[in-house]
Amino acid sequence: MKKITFFLYVAGSLLYAAPVLTAEVKELLIEAKSKVDGVTAADAYGSIDKNVIFIDARNPNEWEKGVIKTDKLVKISRGFLEIKYPKLILKKYTKEDHFIVYCTLEPRSIFAASKLKELGFTNVKYLKKGFKNWIKSDYPIAK
Repeated sequence: MKKITFFLYVAGSLLYAAPVLTAEVKELLIEAKSKVDGVTAADAYGSIDKNVIFIDARNPNEWEKGVIKTDKLVKISRGFLEIKYPKLILKKYTKEDHFIVYCTLEPRSIFAASKLKELGFTNVKYLKKGFKNWIKSDYPIAK
């Protein structure tokens, strides 16, 4: 019984733990964060009906667990953002539209929002504390 309990504890810790970031990545994150503003879950929720486009920078297996419920959602994994952004984003939206980028916790969305700014998008923010905080705040999701 102790082995099962220990296994469940370790598995749960891995699933819900914050990412382990190296010193170099932490530095890059601080730099990226200085270029973009964050919004709270409450502010993001209040933006849903205000022509704000949400960009989910998580991976496809994470999308299966749910996404922010909005009619204006672009799903694009962080690693493909630079390659696919013109096709997936500019097909329907402009660089002047308002975007909120989110991931599970925060790091990927900060990097993605910063990259979008570098690519010329003018109104980009990231969701503070990520999708986990959205769920914790009991805001609607779609599956």
